[in-house]
Amino acid sequence: MNKILIIIFVIFALQTDWLNETKKSISETEESAVLIDSYVVENKKGKSTTTEYKARESKKIKVEFTHTELMDIELNFYEKNGFILGEIISGKDALLYKRKRLENEPYATLVESRTYFKTETKGINFIRKMNIYETDEIDNVRKKLNKLEFETKNLNGEDYIRLKEKFDRITKSKK
Repeated sequence: MNKILIIIFVIFALQTDWLNETKKSISETEESAVLIDSYVVENKKGKSTTTEYKARESKKIKVEFTHTELMDIELNFYEKNGFILGEIISGKDALLYKRKRLENEPYATLVESRTYFKTETKGINFIRKMNIYETDEIDNVRKKLNKLEFETKNLNGEDYIRLKEKFDRITKSKK
């Protein structure tokens, strides 16, 4: 029994080390990054603003989507030497229904998500979200969301590939 506990402790300690290093690298990028480029794409429903920052061998891509009353979300990607360290998402995301939404159904979700990768096959996601209904005050929903615990999910190579594809779509859309 003691051997099992020791193995669990070692595994947890190893995961904590790489996670703390990744968070530290992201924090250092936040602190020292300088603005490189920014552009806005507007259409009749809203706009998206993409901003690129650089700090030594690290890069941050910040994307803000504001579309009508339904969507107001910010995505932050962190890349170091061509490897995506993480993605941090926060804001209001519209819910899409294949049919007409009923009055008692939510129209959006308030989400906070933090994704970190150690390698292209090992990562972790922390997420919390709450539905938003027509009668809700966003500030009250945000306060409730901040009190929720994050759900944790281990990520694999397929998750990294999806994140990389999303990152590539966003960074190539300006070219």
